[in-house]
Amino acid sequence: MENFVKPERVIIEDSDYISKLINASLVKDLHENEEICQVCHGTGMVIQNNIYGLTEDPDKSVMFPYKHQALSFCQHCYNGVVNRCKLCGEILPRGMLKHNCEAQRKADREKIRKEQAEREEKAPWATPEMIESCGMFYSDYFSENEGYFLDWDEFFEDWEECHDADDPKPEIAWTTVSYEMRIDAVNILESATEDMYEDAMFDIPDSKIKELQTYLDEFAKTCGVGRTYYKGDYKVKIPWKDRKGEET
Repeated sequence: MENFVKPERVIIEDSDYISKLINASLVKDLHENEEICQVCHGTGMVIQNNIYGLTEDPDKSVMFPYKHQALSFCQHCYNGVVNRCKLCGEILPRGMLKHNCEAQRKADREKIRKEQAEREEKAPWATPEMIESCGMFYSDYFSENEGYFLDWDEFFEDWEECHDADDPKPEIAWTTVSYEMRIDAVNILESATEDMYEDAMFDIPDSKIKELQTYLDEFAKTCGVGRTYYKGDYKVKIPWKDRKGEET
């Protein structure tokens, strides 16, 4: 403590380099909705304090009395330029490509609605055979099971619970594609013999591979894993006229 020497404070203000920075002109070619950052005044740089303290310092009135100041990149902009939201006029936070304002959210919803309408318009209609063989249907308006349902009565019941009587009704739903779990015998045997002697896989007779595949197929059917359904590419007209109590 007795030999403590405070760090010497040096203020760098006469540096030729700093003088050149201060006297330099910065060119900004601004696009629509771009403007100069008011935090760094277009320089893209701010002063970073980097404060610190010394345990041997007897003066404890300030916890971190010392500084190693330096120039650092401004965290509010890129290269001294910020963007304003085209819809609400507020400055976008650094790193955001679009604002999270209500006007932007409304525009996004409208864009999604239009894209969905275009996809529905271009999608082919499912044939009666496809509808008959379809295990499940899909609709964005079905609130349960991530949109997948077994039959129209299930869809109609869900609609009644989640919507008012005067809500506009969707006109179409979608067929689905189903997948069953399958375990491939060849892949298993290739993995099992990978670290064995060369060509070990080729010493397994085809009859044994078929035998294993038969067992795996039966196992996949009886192990309890059900089918997985994905939204298909064919649209189906929702039969509102068949709904119980619906006017024809």
